[in-house]
Amino acid sequence: MLKVTDLAVRYGRIHAVQSVSARLEGGEVLLLAGLNGAGKSSFVRAVAGLVPIASGKVELGGRDITGLPLHRLDGVALLPEGRVLAPSLTVGETLKLGGGAAGRAVLRGRKDEVLERLPELAGRLGQRAGTLSGGEATMLALGRALMAGPRLLLLDEPTLGLSPAATERVFEILARLRREGLGMVLVEQNLRRAHALADRVLVLRRGRALHRGPAGETGDAQALEDLVFTDQEEGAL
Repeated sequence: MLKVTDLAVRYGRIHAVQSVSARLEGGEVLLLAGLNGAGKSSFVRAVAGLVPIASGKVELGGRDITGLPLHRLDGVALLPEGRVLAPSLTVGETLKLGGGAAGRAVLRGRKDEVLERLPELAGRLGQRAGTLSGGEATMLALGRALMAGPRLLLLDEPTLGLSPAATERVFEILARLRREGLGMVLVEQNLRRAHALADRVLVLRRGRALHRGPAGETGDAQALEDLVFTDQEEGAL
């Protein structure tokens, strides 16, 4: 489904991602793990066409999408870090915006599906996005992404700053989406929950791939945490 080959992202002299490759099949979840600054968000943003790609190739379903902007990536949607909602728009308006140029009948069907998955939004369609709690705003950002009807969902820190209850709800929804066959690339600091959800794991360290493979190859969640945070311990020496 998604194949990334030798991806490199640079910001001036900073090499944020250095020759990283990854893949996932339809319905799989790829977890990107690593410390802050490891290159996880840059990887996701490069796949989404939001930052220039210095070199490498990104393919979706065999189609070369390298460098294409997000609005031209049919079948791909993004839940960005920080949610990035327009506070003056209502919940209903935000969902409609997520559907892009889809026809009225398609939008109506997608909206019904989103509200069935995320019933907490159903009673808030007229509420301004800026008045939502953190958990509600995350639900809205997720609903906006799903309105695009994606085959691949890119998620950058979806539970950042959320309460334990809201975090649990997010992972409950992601587990359902996985069962329904939606492919996902997930950047997430809650490694224990994310590891349980993931089919594949890519661990980044200073922009390079430290480990890549099936989730079971890293052992349990504790072993994954040890692998990621060893970098922090070495940096302190």
